[in-house]
Amino acid sequence: MNKNFCRCFVFSLIILLFTAEIFSQKTLDLRKPLNPENFKIWDEYIRQYAPSDDAYNVVIHIARQHYFTGNYITALEVFNIYETLFPNKKDEIQNEKSNLIALSLIQSPNERNYQLYEQLAFKLAGTEDGFVAVQRLSEKYIKKRQFDSAVAVFEKYKPIYKNLQWKFDEVTSILTRPEDSVSVHNLGANVNSKWDEWDPNPTPDGHYLFFSSSIRPGGFGDQDVWYCESADTSWQKPKNLGKQINSSNAETIDNVSFDGNTLLLSGTFAGTFGKFDIYSATRTENGWGNLYHFPMPINSINHDEAAFLTSDGKALIFTSDRPGGIGDFIENGRGYHGGVNGNMDIYVCLKTDSGWSAPINLGNTINTPYSERSPSLSADGKTLYFGSDGHPGLGRLDVFKSTRLEDTSWTDWCEPENLGRFINSTEDDWGYKFGITGDSAFFASKNREGGFGGWDLYSITIPAIYKPQKVVIIKGKILDQNDNPLSASIKWEDLSSGKLLGELHSNPKTGEYIIALPFGFNYGYFVQKENYYPTSGNIDLREKTKDSIIYKNIKLISTPGILQQGEKITINNIFFDFDDYSLKKESYLELNRLLDYLKTIEFSKIIVEGHTDDIGDEAYNLQLSRNRAKSVADYLISKGISKLKIQIEGYGSSKPIFPNTNEENRKQNRRVEISVRE
Repeated sequence: MNKNFCRCFVFSLIILLFTAEIFSQKTLDLRKPLNPENFKIWDEYIRQYAPSDDAYNVVIHIARQHYFTGNYITALEVFNIYETLFPNKKDEIQNEKSNLIALSLIQSPNERNYQLYEQLAFKLAGTEDGFVAVQRLSEKYIKKRQFDSAVAVFEKYKPIYKNLQWKFDEVTSILTRPEDSVSVHNLGANVNSKWDEWDPNPTPDGHYLFFSSSIRPGGFGDQDVWYCESADTSWQKPKNLGKQINSSNAETIDNVSFDGNTLLLSGTFAGTFGKFDIYSATRTENGWGNLYHFPMPINSINHDEAAFLTSDGKALIFTSDRPGGIGDFIENGRGYHGGVNGNMDIYVCLKTDSGWSAPINLGNTINTPYSERSPSLSADGKTLYFGSDGHPGLGRLDVFKSTRLEDTSWTDWCEPENLGRFINSTEDDWGYKFGITGDSAFFASKNREGGFGGWDLYSITIPAIYKPQKVVIIKGKILDQNDNPLSASIKWEDLSSGKLLGELHSNPKTGEYIIALPFGFNYGYFVQKENYYPTSGNIDLREKTKDSIIYKNIKLISTPGILQQGEKITINNIFFDFDDYSLKKESYLELNRLLDYLKTIEFSKIIVEGHTDDIGDEAYNLQLSRNRAKSVADYLISKGISKLKIQIEGYGSSKPIFPNTNEENRKQNRRVEISVRE
């Protein structure tokens, strides 16, 4: 989120307000206050010198004086009074009136402008700006949870909005449908301050929270990235992320990758192409590495932000106000549709062998001619959450949920669903970042009761109806044969199809990893690091029906350990039918990796060992284990490994690695192991 555009927008108007104009016909001091005496002088001047530009500038000045003192109706009436004197300024006057309406609709209703919204609701009937005025009229009731009264406001104006009946119906549904209540918690004085905090982003394990803040003591500039550590039920004092990321420019945090090792950032860093660009930083053993500036066409000369890296690492979702979106080009920062967000759309770029694809607009089911912000895609790769002021809502940006209908399409979505009156409000609601399980979320909100000032950070429980598909969390550490932590790449695949589902990396300092996987599939994992044998295994979630956490440490054996110390390699993803020794096709991926590894080393002999559990006759198990080892050896030979270099051994159940006391242990004992000799 870029806070600078709001300040620049208002500042430009203030400059116009206080600029003294010197006219050739007569000198007027427009720095004087707007009172009856001065207005009489200015009015006489206008009527005497109209339709000159000098006279018109005085009209502009009077209108803006009224606007900045909260007299919005009078500001508009100024143009109605004088417009007949300036027949050559019809288009300019209409633009000024439109700008004043746009600016007025940004404001929250109060006693001074409520009448204006009533007038606009009637005068602009059938238009989007008129609908925004109706939203503002309902605002005071929604804030007080007087939903019946809010519905009455929409019902009052609905008959004169023939072309927007569907929007009125949708908002009425949001205000009346049964909803589960939610629990909202301010993150407290350790995190929040009298300054602004926004963009909360939890790490997948929930241990850290990154966020953006402006003008906070200890920072390097206007907007910096901060982080804090969880401490039981609270958060510790935040720390600045440091000079590696922050500077005197504007830096904001957009997202944290699913493995917790990449920060997605946006800001006005050195070398930025446009007004706001997207960057990333990757975790190293010593902290965060150098900033990576995403190339064009991800970044553009326009405003690009809110990058989100999908769980498989194959797609980057982001928002941009670039031309060519849904609707007219309206740049971020311009008063438009009751806000200052312009027309932002959500895009996606796909990872390719050479970089990234051209941006794909998510289409008009998701995007509108107004503003869509802060997208995030759940771990299941299907559930999209985003903010929008174009879809029907309670006012300004609301949070919506949509489901991706096809894995192969980024433009095919179900109709977005508003997350309801207990999550959304009449203020800007966006930037929701969900925990990896989808049970809770973090968000920023402005000037809530009990807050600390400006934008504060909050957590919220999510009703079941709005949660993404349930997933299983797999977490653990990547270790070497001596239990030292390793930084390694972990790839996940669907064993039935061989399709690569994604890649993540373990923490380079601790070796920790975490991933969320949907139910219904048998997943294979493949862990690799240079100078280590790539270890694999599988996690079968085809029969899983409940969310849970699976803890799994994964060991890698170094090449010296294999060749010189005789460490054995367990080939995990080798599959046989019950009581059979024919290789199933799911085994080929693993054996092909073994072949790739063997091509990188010099060896004199490969020993293939087959093992079984203790169920059944031992003599039969001995033969079965030898036959299974032979099936593996035959596959290696068929792919070019010399038969003379392969030795086959069958041990039956004589060498268990775990006691055969339960099915899980017996599963581990049914295995094929490889030893390689120099």
